[in-house]
Amino acid sequence: MFEKFAKRVHDEVYKTFHTYKTTLFLCGAGKATGNSVREQIATHLSSSWFSYQYDMFYPEDLFDELLLGPGHHDLLSLENILADSVDAVVLVIESYGAVAELGAFASNDKLRKKLACVVDAKYKRRKSFIQYGPLRLLRDKKEGEIIYGDFSHVGRMIEPIRSAVSRIRRSTTKTAGVTNVVQAHHFVLPCIFLLEPVTRETLITLVKNASGCDPSTSAVLATGAISILTKKREVVLTASGYKLTQTGLNRFVSLGRRGWTRRTYKMNIMDELRVAVLNWRCRNKKLVI
Repeated sequence: MFEKFAKRVHDEVYKTFHTYKTTLFLCGAGKATGNSVREQIATHLSSSWFSYQYDMFYPEDLFDELLLGPGHHDLLSLENILADSVDAVVLVIESYGAVAELGAFASNDKLRKKLACVVDAKYKRRKSFIQYGPLRLLRDKKEGEIIYGDFSHVGRMIEPIRSAVSRIRRSTTKTAGVTNVVQAHHFVLPCIFLLEPVTRETLITLVKNASGCDPSTSAVLATGAISILTKKREVVLTASGYKLTQTGLNRFVSLGRRGWTRRTYKMNIMDELRVAVLNWRCRNKKLVI
C-alpha cells in the first residue's frame, strides 16, 4: 500500500532537500560531564561562523536506541553503517568510554579511514596503551588523523580539527539517500508531516520501500531517524503515533526553502499527497498516489 507513496515522497520531496554540509559524528565524554572538550568543540563548530558547514551527531543520538531498544542490534553492524554515512568521526580522548570507542573504531577497516582522533598534547610522549595500540595502528596504516592539542585551550584546536576533517572528506566517500543513517531523518520528517499520527512500524515500512534495504537495515535506518528527530525535539510520540512538534514543522518548512521565496519541491505535489492521505483516512478510500 505504501510503495508508491514512499517513492513519491522520496523522489519529489526528500531528494530536493540538497545538503552540502560536512557530516560529523562527535564522540568523547558523555553529556553528563560538564563542559567537556567534546561539548566545547561542538559549541565552536555550531557557532554562527561555522554552522553552515557542519551537521553534527552524537553517539547517543543513534546508538542508544538501536543498541538498547527492542531490536538489540550489534555494535559491529552499526559501525559499518555509520562508516558509510558520515564524512568524519571526531573522537576526543577524554574518558574511559572514549578510549573504548577508539579501540573499536581503529579496528574497523572502514571507520579507521574517517577517524579524527583528538588527544591531549600532554600525553603525546607518554608510554601508554593508547599510543602503542590504536594510535600506532593509525600511523602504521597511514589512515585517519591524529590531532594533539591543549585541552585547556580548546579554541586553538578548532582549525587543526577542521583541517583534519577536510583531508578525510577529500580522501573518502559516503553513501547518499535514505540508506545514509544520518540523512534518513530528512525522509522520515515529511512522512510524519503527511501521515501524522504515524506508527514506528509504518515508518520502517516507508523507509524499506524508499531505500530498497532489507527489513533489518530498514529498521536501523528508521529507528536512527526517529531517535535523531526525537533528540532534536522535532517529533513527539503520542498514544496514536509520532507527530511533528512546532520545531519539527519549522524544520520541515526550512528544508523546503531556498532563500526567502524559492521552494525546493512543488507545492501541488505536497497538496496531492495530503489529499490522498485524507481520503484514505477519512473516507476509507485506497491510498491512491
